[in-house]
Amino acid sequence: MWSPFNNSQPLRKVHPDDVGTHVLDAYVLLCNANRRGIQVPSDVVSTLTQARAAAHAGMLEGALETKFWNAYGLLSSSIEPAERARRTYKITFYGVLAALLLGQFFFLGGASVRDKMTDLDKQIIEVKGKAAEAAEKRTATAVAKTVEAEQLTLLEKRQKAYLSLAQKMLQAVDGLVYLPLRPFGFHGFFYVAADPASELENTIIRSKLEMLLLFFSGYLLPMLYGLIGACAFVLRKLSDEIDKLTYAHDARVRYTLRLNIGVLTGLAVGWFLKPGAGDPFLTSLSPLALAFVAGYGSDLFFLCLDKIVNAFVSAGGATTMTTTATTTGSITAVKKSAVAAHVAGDVLAEAAALHASRTPRRAVGAGKQATPRTPRVNHALATALTNG
Repeated sequence: MWSPFNNSQPLRKVHPDDVGTHVLDAYVLLCNANRRGIQVPSDVVSTLTQARAAAHAGMLEGALETKFWNAYGLLSSSIEPAERARRTYKITFYGVLAALLLGQFFFLGGASVRDKMTDLDKQIIEVKGKAAEAAEKRTATAVAKTVEAEQLTLLEKRQKAYLSLAQKMLQAVDGLVYLPLRPFGFHGFFYVAADPASELENTIIRSKLEMLLLFFSGYLLPMLYGLIGACAFVLRKLSDEIDKLTYAHDARVRYTLRLNIGVLTGLAVGWFLKPGAGDPFLTSLSPLALAFVAGYGSDLFFLCLDKIVNAFVSAGGATTMTTTATTTGSITAVKKSAVAAHVAGDVLAEAAALHASRTPRRAVGAGKQATPRTPRVNHALATALTNG
């Protein structure tokens, strides 16, 4: 019988042939863990060492074999799947980071071009205003007119240069979203003419750039920041689970859902939380930093949502009072009940608070005051008491 440790000493016949192979595979996992700097518990190392010596001697059996399979299962289910998951999420993290940097570049570049064009417009208006004022007062000299004309020409050239940059940015975005938007008929929305000549075309370019910047700042960048915050959380948890050998294969589904939740919280946190003057810490956070924090700690965000929902529930709703009168013989019992309905979102929670008040009334045609009784009193007993 073949042994992977010593070809001259076969394993005992009571064990299958592949036990030695599994022991060797477990040792390979152990070596890989040590090479990667993963700390393996000492009891696992001791069990594998004893199992290797026993398999080498053909004595791997009983309790030692049970301990070996447990240790081998711990290594194979914790180290290798965790390493694969860490590689997957690390690649995801770098991909999201690249997309975030690209989006941030477009946003900062577009905002800079927009601000520069706005400043140039103000300067051009100011120069034209001064020239018109000097011409009205007839105090402008030939030299002053020449200087003003040169300033105006220079400002207009700069304005055309920044307008050309805005045009190229829109063309780049049009190339990126052409195919995704084609089924919806918006594939040419960001397309602009190669050489806009009219003032109307220049205004259209500026308007499209402003719309693009609003989309980036209000939707795309918060989603990316929330996603990268969720990636940071997943990588941190994976590192802890790999070090402690507590990673389970089904955790991959939980971490994938965490990424989706990070996108949602990064987008929605700005709808519910606004940095206020009363909280200096929140005031110091930008909206994008708040989106990153929400993606990293999405549990806190959902706690805030639960508080908002509970505020609607505790506010209460309409209360309906119901009065029921029951007559038994000459005794009339009055029963009052209050039903309060609370609505929060799509959940209808109905709580009924019953307060029974039984008030005795004088029966019609009776000459005496009736004694208070329960509604379930016997009819014969009530008649006897009334006549007696």
